[in-house]
Amino acid sequence: MSLDTILGRGGFDLNRIVELEPEFLKPAHGEDGHVHDEDCDDHEHHDHEHDQGIMSVALTTELPMDRRKIARWLTALVKNQGQNILRAKGIIEVKDNDRRLVFQAVHMILEGDLQREWRDGEKRYSRMVFIGRNLDEAALKAAFESCIATPPPE
Repeated sequence: MSLDTILGRGGFDLNRIVELEPEFLKPAHGEDGHVHDEDCDDHEHHDHEHDQGIMSVALTTELPMDRRKIARWLTALVKNQGQNILRAKGIIEVKDNDRRLVFQAVHMILEGDLQREWRDGEKRYSRMVFIGRNLDEAALKAAFESCIATPPPE
């Protein structure tokens, strides 16, 4: 049996998961590696370390992304740092496209495609969550922001 036969079954459809579980891309309480208790006044962390050195980084923008830039960046990221990326997932608003780009990655395996259209009145955004070891939040944020589509000249 070929690998494509096993992996290409569409068993994980992030679009379907998000429709069924709208909060899927938001880390659950405690999953972000930070334990909030009654003495904790910091509930806005985007990057937390787990005891084992595992951390999460969440990136969000309301600006549309350049599809080619984001594809090149994610491909290079999993190729060069995939051994440290335990899991990544996201929904991307692509400039000049009415469909959402949805991706997921596990280590050096990346898959993504354009899925359903944005609904009328639905807030458009791009959000990615990375879970892994030795993640450089500043570098991820800078690379993410470099994929924002440049507005047309006025």
